[in-house]
Amino acid sequence: MIAPAARKHSAHRSGRLGGDQRGIALIAVLWVTMVLGLIAAVFMRETRIDVNLARNNIENAKAEAIADAGINRAILGLAGLDKTLPWSADGTPYSFAFGEGTVTVSLQDEGGKIDLNRSAEPVLEGLFTSVGVAPQAAQRLADAIADFHDADNLRRPNGAEDADYAAAKLPYDAKDAPFAKTDELLQVLGMTRALYERVAPLITVYSPRRDVNLATASLDVLRALPYLTPEHLAALMQQRTAADAASRRFRVNAVSVVADASTANGGHFIREAVLRRGSDTSMPFQVVDWRRRWPTTP
Repeated sequence: MIAPAARKHSAHRSGRLGGDQRGIALIAVLWVTMVLGLIAAVFMRETRIDVNLARNNIENAKAEAIADAGINRAILGLAGLDKTLPWSADGTPYSFAFGEGTVTVSLQDEGGKIDLNRSAEPVLEGLFTSVGVAPQAAQRLADAIADFHDADNLRRPNGAEDADYAAAKLPYDAKDAPFAKTDELLQVLGMTRALYERVAPLITVYSPRRDVNLATASLDVLRALPYLTPEHLAALMQQRTAADAASRRFRVNAVSVVADASTANGGHFIREAVLRRGSDTSMPFQVVDWRRRWPTTP
């Protein structure tokens, strides 16, 4: 028989154990609730990110479609089928609404650029000095470009042939063939990515002429031409300003078209194409280059 005092002590101990167990259970429940809350928060965050990415992809896809529509409208303009805009191939920007966004389209006659295959070395030198390259370095680059695309192995005084590429431990030689794309300029000894980005808008491999078309060249190209004095340049630009839109319609053999499209909800896409006039009346222009252009960082 258990004494009353022993029963009282046992009951007190049992109550205390029960309270401890209830406290532990409560703590466990709180921990589980907290963990579940964290899981739910992470899940909601990931879901929100996925939704935003999907929305951005949709808006960018819309912008891409609008940019491509801008290129096609420019083709109609070049073919004379869209007379609502002057469509001058001298870099003039044209903006218009389309679908759920807007697009700015500019056309540039490739004959109004400096051709890497056709231009003389002094013109290439002027190209590089116009973007800040020192004269001696510009001369080396001009000679290296000429050596890169000519068929012989004769090195110009400041140029570079196969032995120079080997000495620089480059995995390729001089091409000894014409440039097929402007970005092949990156393979020329001495060329850097930063310098290429500066001159890329001014160069071409699609010009049908050796000299630059002064009527369609951009101001930056005109400033790079060593045979144009400041007085000639000022007179030329004054003539352009005085010319009306109708007189600035140009028939071009090859033209680059840039379409920069944006949607109301933040989509953005830049399409760049190079079109060359063909003989097929059902397809007046042939697409020789079609790529996405990424926005340049300031």
